[in-house]
Amino acid sequence: MSTLEAKYIACSEGSHEAKWLLQLHRDIHGKDASPLLINCDNQSALSHITTGIIKARTNHIDVCYHNRRNLHVRKIVDYSNVHTNENAADIPTKALTKDQHEKFTKVMGLW
Repeated sequence: MSTLEAKYIACSEGSHEAKWLLQLHRDIHGKDASPLLINCDNQSALSHITTGIIKARTNHIDVCYHNRRNLHVRKIVDYSNVHTNENAADIPTKALTKDQHEKFTKVMGLW
């Protein structure tokens, strides 16, 4: 699995959760909320999501993951690039310096 595919699928799963949360918000409050922001640290995955262009190297990705383009167009979710130095999700997956570890644990509310 390529990094593009992995990030693309991760955004798909996040989109499903965002859609559910926005529906819950609508059910409780009776009004729509702003689109939920989903950060992604892969420019290729973001480009694939926001443009919807399928290239030869991405045409094998299962169609069930392609709903995120529709959610983006309908403004249910919004995607944004997050630089790796600001990506708190890296804490369980990468070796970090002490300063980065402390920064990310504070961002996540664990410190």
